[in-house]
Amino acid sequence: MCLQAYAIPAQENKVSAQRLTKLSGLRVEKQNKPYKGALWFSRDGGCSCSLMSDNADWNEPVWELEPEILEPLAKALQVLGEEAGGFTFQAIWMGDKPETSSESTLPEILKEIRNNQVKNKHVYRVTAVQATTE
Repeated sequence: MCLQAYAIPAQENKVSAQRLTKLSGLRVEKQNKPYKGALWFSRDGGCSCSLMSDNADWNEPVWELEPEILEPLAKALQVLGEEAGGFTFQAIWMGDKPETSSESTLPEILKEIRNNQVKNKHVYRVTAVQATTE
């Protein structure tokens, strides 16, 4: 079994997997599973288990991710939120089904990621972020 950490942009083809890879330093691959256009996150390609710490327990309510991937993952999702009209994100053990979901703002999900509090069996739905002009 493997961890699946992926985002589905609200607007497909606005942000490429290659750009997110370059920006974040994580491996981002576009796949059509479990949903068309899903952007999968890992360190090395393949499943997302490489994002988990050695102490992670797939039965816990939140994932214990490696501290050094938190900011890169947050950067990638920030770009999706700002440029792709929002996104859906989840980190779930393969074969499990989501049990909860939430409508989240971009700052809320970024805070959870940076605080290593990504919920297990949870779907985050992040709406578009309005660009600000200064």
